[in-house]
Amino acid sequence: MDPLILHKVQQTLQALIERRVLALDNDSEREIELSFVAPDESFVSELSTRPVINCYLIGIAEDRSRRRSDPVRAVINDQKTSSTIYQEPRYVDISYMLTVWSKDKTGSALIEHMLIGYLITGLGYFDFLPTDLQQAFQLNTDPFGIRMTLFGSEHSEKVTGQVWQAMGSTPKPSLMLSLSIPVTIAEPGAVSVVREIDRAMEHH
Repeated sequence: MDPLILHKVQQTLQALIERRVLALDNDSEREIELSFVAPDESFVSELSTRPVINCYLIGIAEDRSRRRSDPVRAVINDQKTSSTIYQEPRYVDISYMLTVWSKDKTGSALIEHMLIGYLITGLGYFDFLPTDLQQAFQLNTDPFGIRMTLFGSEHSEKVTGQVWQAMGSTPKPSLMLSLSIPVTIAEPGAVSVVREIDRAMEHH
Protein backbone atom coordinates (compact mmCIF):
# COMPACT_ATOMS: atom_id res chain seq x y z
CA MET A 1 0.00 0.00 0.00
CA ASP A 2 1.24 3.47 -0.89
CA PRO A 3 1.14 5.59 2.30
CA LEU A 4 1.00 8.76 0.15
CA ILE A 5 -2.12 7.67 -1.72
CA LEU A 6 -4.45 10.23 -0.11
CA HIS A 7 -1.94 13.00 -0.79
CA LYS A 8 -1.64 11.95 -4.44
CA VAL A 9 -5.43 11.75 -4.78
CA GLN A 10 -5.70 15.30 -3.42
CA GLN A 11 -3.12 16.54 -5.93
CA THR A 12 -4.94 14.78 -8.77
CA LEU A 13 -8.31 16.19 -7.71
CA GLN A 14 -6.86 19.69 -7.56
CA ALA A 15 -5.40 19.31 -11.06
CA LEU A 16 -8.74 18.01 -12.35
CA ILE A 17 -10.63 21.03 -11.02
CA GLU A 18 -8.04 23.56 -12.19
CA ARG A 19 -7.22 22.10 -15.61
CA ARG A 20 -10.43 20.39 -16.71
CA VAL A 21 -13.35 21.81 -14.73
CA LEU A 22 -12.32 25.46 -14.59
CA ALA A 23 -9.67 25.34 -17.35
CA LEU A 24 -7.35 27.58 -15.33
CA ASP A 25 -3.95 28.49 -16.70
CA ASN A 26 -1.36 27.49 -14.10
CA ASP A 27 1.21 29.86 -15.64
CA SER A 28 -0.88 32.93 -14.87
CA GLU A 29 -2.10 34.38 -11.61
CA ARG A 30 -5.11 32.39 -10.50
CA GLU A 31 -8.33 34.29 -9.92
CA ILE A 32 -9.90 31.35 -8.10
CA GLU A 33 -8.25 29.65 -5.14
CA LEU A 34 -8.55 26.03 -4.04
CA SER A 35 -8.41 25.06 -0.38
CA PHE A 36 -8.45 21.69 1.38
CA VAL A 37 -8.62 22.96 4.97
CA ALA A 38 -11.68 22.76 7.22
CA PRO A 39 -14.15 25.58 6.39
CA ASP A 40 -14.41 26.73 10.00
CA GLU A 41 -14.59 30.23 11.45
CA SER A 42 -10.84 30.72 11.03
CA PHE A 43 -11.06 29.81 7.35
CA VAL A 44 -13.91 32.28 6.81
CA SER A 45 -12.13 35.12 8.61
CA GLU A 46 -9.00 34.65 6.50
CA LEU A 47 -10.75 34.67 3.11
CA SER A 48 -9.13 36.93 0.55
CA THR A 49 -10.96 38.93 -2.11
CA ARG A 50 -10.70 35.99 -4.52
CA PRO A 51 -13.39 33.31 -4.71
CA VAL A 52 -12.37 30.06 -3.04
CA ILE A 53 -13.43 26.49 -3.80
CA ASN A 54 -13.10 24.48 -0.60
CA CYS A 55 -12.64 20.70 -0.85
CA TYR A 56 -12.94 19.36 2.67
CA LEU A 57 -12.20 15.68 3.30
CA ILE A 58 -15.26 14.76 5.31
CA GLY A 59 -15.18 10.97 5.56
CA ILE A 60 -13.33 7.71 4.87
CA ALA A 61 -15.04 4.31 4.67
CA GLU A 62 -14.81 1.00 2.84
CA ASP A 63 -16.63 0.90 -0.49
CA ARG A 64 -18.31 -2.49 -0.23
CA SER A 65 -20.20 -2.05 -3.50
CA ARG A 66 -17.01 -2.81 -5.46
CA ARG A 67 -16.15 -6.01 -3.60
CA ARG A 68 -15.73 -9.01 -5.87
CA SER A 69 -17.03 -12.50 -5.19
CA ASP A 70 -13.74 -13.91 -6.51
CA PRO A 71 -11.07 -12.02 -4.52
CA VAL A 72 -8.15 -13.90 -6.16
CA ARG A 73 -7.41 -14.03 -9.89
CA ALA A 74 -4.63 -15.65 -11.92
CA VAL A 75 -3.07 -14.33 -15.15
CA ILE A 76 -0.96 -16.80 -17.16
CA ASN A 77 2.07 -15.57 -19.12
CA ASP A 78 2.47 -15.83 -22.92
CA GLN A 79 4.70 -18.90 -22.68
CA LYS A 80 2.13 -20.61 -20.45
CA THR A 81 4.89 -21.57 -18.04
CA SER A 82 3.80 -19.56 -15.04
CA SER A 83 0.91 -17.50 -13.81
CA THR A 84 0.71 -14.45 -11.58
CA ILE A 85 -1.71 -14.54 -8.67
CA TYR A 86 -3.37 -11.23 -7.88
CA GLN A 87 -5.24 -10.45 -4.68
CA GLU A 88 -8.08 -8.07 -5.45
CA PRO A 89 -7.63 -4.68 -3.77
CA ARG A 90 -9.74 -3.29 -1.00
CA TYR A 91 -11.73 -0.24 -2.05
CA VAL A 92 -11.68 2.83 0.17
CA ASP A 93 -14.32 5.51 -0.33
CA ILE A 94 -13.21 9.04 0.53
CA SER A 95 -15.76 11.85 0.53
CA TYR A 96 -15.14 15.54 -0.07
CA MET A 97 -17.60 18.31 0.76
CA LEU A 98 -17.23 20.98 -1.93
CA THR A 99 -18.31 24.55 -1.21
CA VAL A 100 -17.67 27.92 -2.84
CA TRP A 101 -16.86 31.08 -0.90
CA SER A 102 -16.75 34.73 -1.94
CA LYS A 103 -16.37 37.97 0.03
CA ASP A 104 -17.80 40.09 -2.79
CA LYS A 105 -20.58 41.99 -1.00
CA THR A 106 -22.62 42.64 -4.12
CA GLY A 107 -22.00 39.61 -6.31
CA SER A 108 -21.12 36.80 -3.91
CA ALA A 109 -24.26 34.77 -4.62
CA LEU A 110 -23.80 35.09 -8.40
CA ILE A 111 -20.13 34.05 -8.20
CA GLU A 112 -20.81 31.12 -5.86
CA HIS A 113 -23.71 29.80 -7.93
CA MET A 114 -21.72 30.09 -11.15
CA LEU A 115 -18.78 28.13 -9.74
CA ILE A 116 -21.06 25.46 -8.28
CA GLY A 117 -22.51 25.09 -11.77
CA TYR A 118 -19.02 24.57 -13.16
CA LEU A 119 -18.33 21.92 -10.52
CA ILE A 120 -21.59 20.08 -11.22
CA THR A 121 -21.12 19.94 -14.99
CA GLY A 122 -17.34 19.48 -14.92
CA LEU A 123 -17.03 16.82 -12.24
CA GLY A 124 -20.28 15.16 -13.31
CA TYR A 125 -18.74 14.53 -16.74
CA PHE A 126 -16.28 11.96 -15.35
CA ASP A 127 -17.12 8.48 -14.09
CA PHE A 128 -13.48 7.85 -13.17
CA LEU A 129 -10.59 10.11 -12.22
CA PRO A 130 -8.68 10.64 -15.51
CA THR A 131 -5.76 8.24 -15.89
CA ASP A 132 -3.40 10.84 -17.40
CA LEU A 133 -3.79 13.10 -14.36
CA GLN A 134 -3.20 10.17 -12.03
CA GLN A 135 0.02 9.30 -13.86
CA ALA A 136 1.20 12.91 -13.55
CA PHE A 137 1.22 12.45 -9.76
CA GLN A 138 2.51 8.84 -9.78
CA LEU A 139 -0.87 7.44 -8.83
CA ASN A 140 -1.26 3.99 -10.38
CA THR A 141 -4.66 2.35 -9.96
CA ASP A 142 -4.77 0.27 -13.17
CA PRO A 143 -6.76 -1.73 -14.09
CA PHE A 144 -9.35 -0.74 -11.49
CA GLY A 145 -9.35 3.06 -11.59
CA ILE A 146 -10.74 5.58 -9.11
CA ARG A 147 -14.51 5.81 -9.48
CA MET A 148 -16.10 9.24 -8.98
CA THR A 149 -19.62 9.77 -7.65
CA LEU A 150 -21.12 13.23 -7.38
CA PHE A 151 -23.81 14.15 -4.82
CA GLY A 152 -22.76 11.43 -2.38
CA SER A 153 -25.38 9.21 -0.75
CA GLU A 154 -28.80 9.56 0.85
CA HIS A 155 -27.02 10.37 4.14
CA SER A 156 -25.11 13.36 2.70
CA GLU A 157 -27.60 15.98 3.86
CA LYS A 158 -27.44 14.74 7.44
CA VAL A 159 -23.64 14.61 7.38
CA THR A 160 -23.21 18.12 6.00
CA GLY A 161 -25.67 19.45 8.58
CA GLN A 162 -23.57 17.94 11.36
CA VAL A 163 -20.42 19.47 9.85
CA TRP A 164 -21.85 22.98 9.74
CA GLN A 165 -23.01 22.64 13.33
CA ALA A 166 -19.58 21.46 14.46
CA MET A 167 -17.76 24.17 12.47
CA GLY A 168 -19.92 26.98 13.78
CA SER A 169 -20.26 28.32 10.22
CA THR A 170 -23.31 29.43 8.26
CA PRO A 171 -24.57 26.51 6.11
CA LYS A 172 -23.86 26.86 2.40
CA PRO A 173 -24.85 24.89 -0.72
CA SER A 174 -22.45 21.97 -0.97
CA LEU A 175 -21.62 19.08 -3.27
CA MET A 176 -20.55 15.68 -1.98
CA LEU A 177 -17.88 14.07 -4.14
CA SER A 178 -16.97 10.44 -3.40
CA LEU A 179 -13.82 8.80 -4.78
CA SER A 180 -13.57 5.01 -4.59
CA ILE A 181 -9.86 4.14 -4.41
CA PRO A 182 -8.41 0.64 -4.89
CA VAL A 183 -5.85 -0.07 -2.17
CA THR A 184 -3.40 -2.95 -2.64
CA ILE A 185 -3.41 -5.37 0.30
CA ALA A 186 -1.01 -8.00 -1.10
CA GLU A 187 1.75 -8.05 -3.69
CA PRO A 188 1.27 -10.30 -6.77
CA GLY A 189 2.89 -13.74 -6.53
CA ALA A 190 4.11 -16.08 -9.30
CA VAL A 191 3.46 -19.82 -9.43
CA SER A 192 4.52 -22.44 -11.99
CA VAL A 193 1.99 -23.97 -14.28
CA VAL A 194 1.60 -27.74 -14.01
CA ARG A 195 2.08 -29.09 -17.53
CA GLU A 196 2.03 -32.86 -16.90
CA ILE A 197 0.54 -35.02 -14.23
CA ASP A 198 1.97 -38.50 -13.69
CA ARG A 199 -0.20 -41.03 -12.00
CA ALA A 200 1.43 -44.02 -10.42
CA MET A 201 -0.74 -47.08 -10.59
CA GLU A 202 -0.33 -49.92 -8.17
CA HIS A 203 -0.92 -53.35 -9.64
CA HIS A 204 -2.06 -56.06 -7.33
